[in-house]
Amino acid sequence: MKNRKMCLISLAGLTASWLILRWPLFFLHGMREWPFVLFVSGILVAAVSGFVFGKKILPVFTLAGYVLGFFLGYCFQRDYGPGLNSLWIIWSCVYLGVVLAGAAAEFLAGK
Repeated sequence: MKNRKMCLISLAGLTASWLILRWPLFFLHGMREWPFVLFVSGILVAAVSGFVFGKKILPVFTLAGYVLGFFLGYCFQRDYGPGLNSLWIIWSCVYLGVVLAGAAAEFLAGK
């Protein structure tokens, strides 16, 4: 039951952070679709790992990666052309890195 509780908390946190980043903080990033793509991929990873496989570390890392990726992307973004920005690249790479770190932590915790 504790595994499902952590998964539900992570899913709720991921949903809340998407809602906050999508509308109130839209002026910071100006992206319409990419936050939703990352959100849906995070929901899938958290739900499958938490509900299907009973993992509790990976859903938490997924939530942390979404939020951390945005803030690191915002802090280190660079413009590389008219209307082009690197925030989405940094956000995606950090998100993927944190999710992979969560998978590694989950694997090591199982040993």
